[in-house]
Amino acid sequence: MTETSAASADPGPPDLRPPAPADARPPGPAAVRVFAALAHGAAGVMLDIGLMVLGSILVGLSAAVLLVGIGVVETSRELSTEGTFVSGVALAVSGLLCLGIASESPLGRGDRLAGFGLRDVGVGLAACALLIGLGAMLIYWPIAGFVEDGPWPLRRGAEAIRAVGVSGMAAMPLVGVPLSVFLTGLRDGAPWRPVGEAPGGSRRAPSVDFPALFTFWAVAAMILLALS
Repeated sequence: MTETSAASADPGPPDLRPPAPADARPPGPAAVRVFAALAHGAAGVMLDIGLMVLGSILVGLSAAVLLVGIGVVETSRELSTEGTFVSGVALAVSGLLCLGIASESPLGRGDRLAGFGLRDVGVGLAACALLIGLGAMLIYWPIAGFVEDGPWPLRRGAEAIRAVGVSGMAAMPLVGVPLSVFLTGLRDGAPWRPVGEAPGGSRRAPSVDFPALFTFWAVAAMILLALS
């Protein structure tokens, strides 16, 4: 009786096998929720930045058109006074509308990126820039057909949409987003630390370099617009 109890109480030799590595990705529906949060945050950030770029270009075009109309700037293209006023107002209203929509959510969706690694954030931003650029092109084609016979400032406004779309599909995924991630890594000193995670493990606001995203997208779009 005593020997049987002692044998049952003996735990045996310790298990020296290394523990199985934990899966870094949550399985099933949890993974879908995680990637949905990443997609929502990245899409919101890139949409806001794209609207700010387009709005800034359209407002700049409207200012240039009005300067031409009042004779401060000369151009070889003929434009009536009525056409100047209508074109300038249309471009200004469109640009301010884009800026107003972007200002209603001033990169607030970026808070949803807290906790994701910069690699994940970079991939999400690049994919969303590509999709938003494609969406801009889908908007450009009907607008370009509508203003084809209109004043040249309106045609330039349509070309601005195309420039934002093309730069969003090509320049941003290939250069703009990687540059932003690289600058973030240099500033934080740990390029692949989860976004928003301080060295002690506490969470703070995402540190992705949003000004770099805006600046590069704006410069690329203006270069394409100047070449078109």
